[in-house]
Amino acid sequence: MSQHHAPRQYLNWLASLGLLLLLGLGVELLLQQYGLRQQQAEQQRLLAHANEVRAVLLGELNATLHLATGLASYIPARQGRIDTAELEPWLQGLFQQGRYIRNIGLAPDNRIDFLYPLSGNEAALGLYYPDLPKQWPTIQRIIASAQPRLDGPLQLVQGGRGLIYRVPVFLADQRYWGLISTVIDFDRLFAEVEAVARQRGLAIALLPLDAAQQLALTSTPDTELHLPVFLAGANWQLQARLLNPQPPLLRGLRLVGWGLALAVSALIGMALHSQQRKTSLLLALSQSQRDFLQAFELAPQGMALLDAQGRLLAVNQALCRLLQQSPTQLLQRSVMQLCVPAEREQLQVRLATLRFGHNDSWFLQLLDGQQQQIAVECSAAILGQLGSASEVRILHVQDMRERLRLQRLQSEFTASVSHELRTPLTAIAGALGLVNGGALGEVPAAMRELLQIAQANSQRLQELINDLLDMEKLLAGKMRFEAREQPLWSLLQEAVLHNQPYAAQHQVQLQLLGPPCQVAVTVDGQRLAQVLANLLSNAAKFSPPGSSVEVAAVVQGGHVRVSVRDQGPGIGENFRARIFSKFTQADASDCRQKGGTGLGLAISKELIERMHGRIGFDSVEGQGSTFWFELPISVTKPQDAST
Repeated sequence: MSQHHAPRQYLNWLASLGLLLLLGLGVELLLQQYGLRQQQAEQQRLLAHANEVRAVLLGELNATLHLATGLASYIPARQGRIDTAELEPWLQGLFQQGRYIRNIGLAPDNRIDFLYPLSGNEAALGLYYPDLPKQWPTIQRIIASAQPRLDGPLQLVQGGRGLIYRVPVFLADQRYWGLISTVIDFDRLFAEVEAVARQRGLAIALLPLDAAQQLALTSTPDTELHLPVFLAGANWQLQARLLNPQPPLLRGLRLVGWGLALAVSALIGMALHSQQRKTSLLLALSQSQRDFLQAFELAPQGMALLDAQGRLLAVNQALCRLLQQSPTQLLQRSVMQLCVPAEREQLQVRLATLRFGHNDSWFLQLLDGQQQQIAVECSAAILGQLGSASEVRILHVQDMRERLRLQRLQSEFTASVSHELRTPLTAIAGALGLVNGGALGEVPAAMRELLQIAQANSQRLQELINDLLDMEKLLAGKMRFEAREQPLWSLLQEAVLHNQPYAAQHQVQLQLLGPPCQVAVTVDGQRLAQVLANLLSNAAKFSPPGSSVEVAAVVQGGHVRVSVRDQGPGIGENFRARIFSKFTQADASDCRQKGGTGLGLAISKELIERMHGRIGFDSVEGQGSTFWFELPISVTKPQDAST
């Protein structure tokens, strides 16, 4: 019997040994993968820290080069002459900002005859670049390319190592003047960068970059790499290695039992965790769907779910009440059938051009159960897949009838009040004008200032009422336009002439820049003059005294662009989006210095668009603004502006 048990025990032992070897192999594979991940993490840490050090080096160099570059515009501006008394305060300011600038040298005709500071750099004064055989070929290439270049590190004649940023200077007639050399104290700069590297556990070196290394990052051992550094024509490689690399995974004795227990428990744990996570996700998804359907059904505004063809998959109670139809009457119908025929194509295009992650909104006229039109605002977005339907869209419908009614009442009230105020204000302004003009005798000194303020405010109120009436007419479509073809240049000449007295009050000169633009446009001359008056008065009002406002016209394809450029403070970023809105001004405080109704640009935009043009502006804060509008050029041949 022992003879029968021996082979079975042998087979069991072999099976146990095989299972043990299999589990051990799995453990070894897991350990090997862990070691690889450790190695990759070490390399990523090395790469991340090396990139940080390189960024610090480039940041310091860029800041220094940026400060030194401004000097290159000084020499041509002075026709090549060097004014020491004028340069030294400026250079002193550069040195206070540039921590690593050792000196700046000016070398007309390639000989350094000016150094700042001179102290400590005397050995470089009078240096003639062609006498430097190691540097002169590089300098010749810089002059030939007319581009600045950073060279080094080089051993300096005044001691120490430095990086030299050479800028070739050419005068206005393109004659070569000489070089501006900014010497950067390489030893100090690199010591600072090394300190940063040591804080990150790196040892670094800056080496020349070989041609084979310019195309890709080259890594040597796991604890060392080379990063390319390119700046202003200089090509280096930053060598970085870890000072304290993580020790490799110790491969000591492994207890097979602990390994198997760890492997089995990890697999069981991952399986249980995966199952629990899947169950939690399903429960959360189910709860989310229930919450969505409840919010969908009880939402105060109309909502519907549509498929890719625009069929109604679900509607809520608010939409049914709005359309006065039951869900059974609406479901599976095309949403196109619910809007007026004239807008069905627009609705179809809107739904077809929806993009995932974007919400689009527009106005629409829907039809209720009695075929009555309902003004609504719609917005739609793509939800994704829902059940068997793909690319389900959710449509929001907001009833706009009450809002439109209130807007209409507001407009009617504004127009009525404006009309009622115009007549008494005209009489008040006229009476004040007669009194201030001396028609009733000389005004007492104690009353003169108060009467002048009253007259100015009454005139300002008249302008506001006129602008309000114009805006209401534009929005209601009641403003008459008598468009006819006429030369543009003569309209610009008249606008500059008629608005010059107002500009003179602000000590500003209006200038119409030539040459004359010989094109014709089809416009209402009076309305175009109103637009030009708004733009010119704004430009004059915000320009500093003694400056000029430039008006120009340029043909661009089938359009002509008219621009009004001022030298004012420019337009702030937070105001640009609202500049063509009603009752908006850049200075909206109660004590603003510039008057105005805040309607001029809004009216100008409406007028230009009614004449088939467009209006806009370009502005840099602190450097003035340019307002422009474009009009289509008439097809017929224009007449000469002088006729």
